[in-house]
Amino acid sequence: MTANSDEKIARNEATVRAFLKGWDDLDVDACMAQCTDNMCYLNQPLEEIRGKADVRKMIASIFAPAKRCEFDLIHVFGKGNRVVTERLDKWDWDGSNTWQLKLHVCGMFELTEDGKIYEWREYYDNNNWTKDGGPSLMLV
Repeated sequence: MTANSDEKIARNEATVRAFLKGWDDLDVDACMAQCTDNMCYLNQPLEEIRGKADVRKMIASIFAPAKRCEFDLIHVFGKGNRVVTERLDKWDWDGSNTWQLKLHVCGMFELTEDGKIYEWREYYDNNNWTKDGGPSLMLV
């Protein structure tokens, strides 16, 4: 690897970490500041959500019922303009200061040459999401 590619990977990993920190803070603006206007979110096996405005709506709809959220990064690694995260996403839905939902997630982020997220894909068991109180991920 060259110094330039190492710098690009570090920059892209920092962008993804900032995006995920927005989740910890329940701050949709912080999340969206890391994304392109034409971004795509694909939550397997649901249909893709295209465009920053619709992705913002989806994230806001998840934040609305959440009292607390924490994304524990287990592994983060990048290659070129791709970053992969292995995480344990934890949710407190009722304000009891306990995690009602703990979800193992693998996330794949693709970034532009200038370091903005343009594609975000998540892989996890949707049955665990809904069984443990996760809100609908369908746009209304």
